[in-house]
This record gives sequence, C-alpha cells and structure tokens, in this order.
Amino acid sequence: MDLCFSPVGDAFRIRARMFSGIINSTTMDYHHAWPAEALIGVADRFLEEIEFDTPELRNTISTHMAFCHVSIDEANTRFLAAERRNNYVTPTSFLGLIKFYKKLLGEKRGKIVDQINRLTIGLQTMDDTNKVVADLSIELDETMKIVEMEVEATGKLIAVVDAEAEEAAKEEAVAKVQEDATNEEAAKAQGVMDNATKALETAIPLIKEAEEAVNCLNKPAIDELKSFGSPSSAVLLVVKAILILYKQEKKNFAWDNGKKMMKDPNAFLIGLKSFNKEDIPDWVVKEMDTILLDPTYNFASM
Repeated sequence: MDLCFSPVGDAFRIRARMFSGIINSTTMDYHHAWPAEALIGVADRFLEEIEFDTPELRNTISTHMAFCHVSIDEANTRFLAAERRNNYVTPTSFLGLIKFYKKLLGEKRGKIVDQINRLTIGLQTMDDTNKVVADLSIELDETMKIVEMEVEATGKLIAVVDAEAEEAAKEEAVAKVQEDATNEEAAKAQGVMDNATKALETAIPLIKEAEEAVNCLNKPAIDELKSFGSPSSAVLLVVKAILILYKQEKKNFAWDNGKKMMKDPNAFLIGLKSFNKEDIPDWVVKEMDTILLDPTYNFASM
C-alpha cells in the first residue's frame, strides 16, 4: 500500500508523532523537485485553453512560471542554511500559481473588453451626435431662409392690416348700429336655448331609464324571446320599434325578420348597449312617435 504525504504544514509532523509506525514500519520515497522542463510542460498543458497572440508568448509565460517556482526552491535552500528550518513548495503550489494566473488574466481581459465596449459605444454616440448636429445645421439654414421670407411677407401684411384697420374703423360705426339688433336676436336665441335645456333635462332621466332597461337584458332572455312561435301584438310592436331604431327598417316588420335580427344574441345585446342615441334620423323619430301613441306600448302590457 502506498501513502503520500505533503511536507507542507503541520499535518505530516503531527501524524508521524501520533502514529510512529508511519516512520518505523515503512520505506520512504522522497519526491524530488520537478525540473524546469517538466514545470514548463505542465504550464504549457494548462495554458493551452487560453488564447494568446502567438505560441511563443505562451511558452514565454510558461518559462517564467517555471523560473519563479525554481527560484523559490533555491530561496528555500538558502533559508534552510541560514535558519536551519525547512520551507516547502510542492507541485500543488505550482498548479495554484497557474490557476491564479488564469483567473487574474480572465478578470483583466474582461475589464479590457468592457472598456473597449464602452469606448466603442461612446465613439458611436459621438458619431451619431455629429450627424444629428450636421443635419440640424442644414435644417437651421433652411429655416432661416424661410424666416427671412416670412419677415418680408409680414411687413407686407402689416401694411395691408393698417389699411384694413382704417376701413374697419369706418365699418365699426355701422356695426355699432347693428349691435343692438344682434343683441335682441341673441336674447331670443337664449330663450330658445333655455327651452331646449329644460327639454334636455327632462329627457336625461328617460335616457338613463332606457339604458338601465337595456342593461338588464341578457342572452337567456333573448333566446326565450326568439323561441316564441307567434308572439302577442304588444311583443310584435316592441320588435317593430327595435327594427326601426336599431336596423332602420322601413317596410319588413314581420316576426321572422325580428328573429333574424336577434340571430346572434351576444352581438344583438352589444349593438343595443352601444346604440348611437345622439344621431337618430328624423323619419325614425316620427315613426317612433306613432308607436309611442299606441296604448299597448307600455311596461304593464309587456
């Protein structure tokens, strides 16, 4: 059975003291330091995954790593002679050096790439800005030409305005005479407007009542209405009113035409709820006035 211990640290010394058989009952083989050529080969192998500008650069770095490791061994020899104490550097230390170099190189390269990207974006932004400034300069020149033309046209317009102002002063006297007559007509118009406002205030509750009546409708109710084979005259009168208002039908008020109108209950309900009550043709209003006079056209009859 083979056991391998590293001389670095206190672990080997403590184990040897606790288990003396490790020393007394074993044959020890000491691993000598790696030669510089072996260290260079190992470094080359681990640095293969890194992209360098030239293979010579990779070899130079590997050689320098080997030199650093060997120089520490030499320093350890001088340290032992001077202090009579051992300081060990193992192959693991060399591998740690390679790992640290790869990590540090990756971080430095990442920072450089970030700086390149930032610089590229900055240069692109400056280029775009220069293009925008150049375009704005051309646009400004064109605008200044237009401004000069407008200034000239404004001067001519001022002259015309001055002449028209003089003429307007003469017409103002005539307009003053007409003002009283206009005020009288305005008073009459205001009276008509007040009457219309009162009529509108009366109509608004009716409109809201009609909207609430439409909102209470649902698909099952429409399906039930469509299922009637021969509805009452009051129902037919309501369907006729809807045909006139919703479809603006002028002639065909038959029950079959009414069921056709309600063929798609969902679309029919959406159409009723979005009905444009602000723009009803005059002939429709007259037809509805006739229907409203019918004594059966009321909630109780329905």
